[in-house]
Amino acid sequence: MVKIIASHYVLGSKKESLKEICEQNSEWDYDRLLLKTGVLNRHIIRAGESPEGLSIEAGIKCIKKIDAKKEIDGIIFVSQSPSLPLPTRACILQDKLNIKKNSLAFDINQGCSGFVYALSLATSLIKNKLANRIIIICADHYSKYIKKDDRTCRPIFSDAAAAVIVESSKENDIKPFVFKTDGSGGRFLTVIKDQGKSSLYMDGPAVLKFSLSLVPEATKELLIKASLKKDDIDYFIFHQASAVVLNKLQKKLEIEDKKWVNKIANIGNTVSATIPIAINILEKERKFNSSQKYLLMGFG
Repeated sequence: MVKIIASHYVLGSKKESLKEICEQNSEWDYDRLLLKTGVLNRHIIRAGESPEGLSIEAGIKCIKKIDAKKEIDGIIFVSQSPSLPLPTRACILQDKLNIKKNSLAFDINQGCSGFVYALSLATSLIKNKLANRIIIICADHYSKYIKKDDRTCRPIFSDAAAAVIVESSKENDIKPFVFKTDGSGGRFLTVIKDQGKSSLYMDGPAVLKFSLSLVPEATKELLIKASLKKDDIDYFIFHQASAVVLNKLQKKLEIEDKKWVNKIANIGNTVSATIPIAINILEKERKFNSSQKYLLMGFG
């Protein structure tokens, strides 16, 4: 069996409020954007910062939270926007975090569903006795792909890194998992070449339609697979996409407010890092412990 024993996150150091970016784009409607996104403040990487740098800071602080005798023997790095594609970022982080060389390290190229993928792999590796303790680090730098006048993406996305450590457990477990894939929707959220530069393109209505059709289905399937009912779950931690997505999903799934996690207002959509950030916030609020049940749902 497996459990989460520590978490930590670091945001990009440059803070931008929705009010500021609306002042820079006078045709934008502040009230309408706030209603749709739910994001008051976003955080982006400054010049001189990098997703790997944020990852090192998050990783060091996360590791400090556990017993020094508990060695990490695996690292999984999740990102769609690393500074460089080579060498493997997990190997760079293994060195910077002083993780022993007798350990596994690899990257996952996934976005908003990336943490759940990494958690499933870490859980499987530990249960198969290929590792005892794995640190998962999710970090994305979407702002480098977003133009200043992009009304769809700029008000939503933030840059951040989040780390979570999982280890073998006798009392707690992480299971089961449900996976779904529809690659035909790739064109709705992609990086395109625009005047020779890489730019993020998102078809908001199409992404919303996808989320509202597939995510509730996957949630119900996961509950059935776990032999649980909605009432058995203490907290539902879904990918923090935007206010409109979170609100519509909550309403469609009929989940009461006290069980629904919404931490997007002053953080933004941090892509693969949203779920581990939410876990760390709940931990700080004393709402994340081994006696409760949590349903995690990554989607994108």
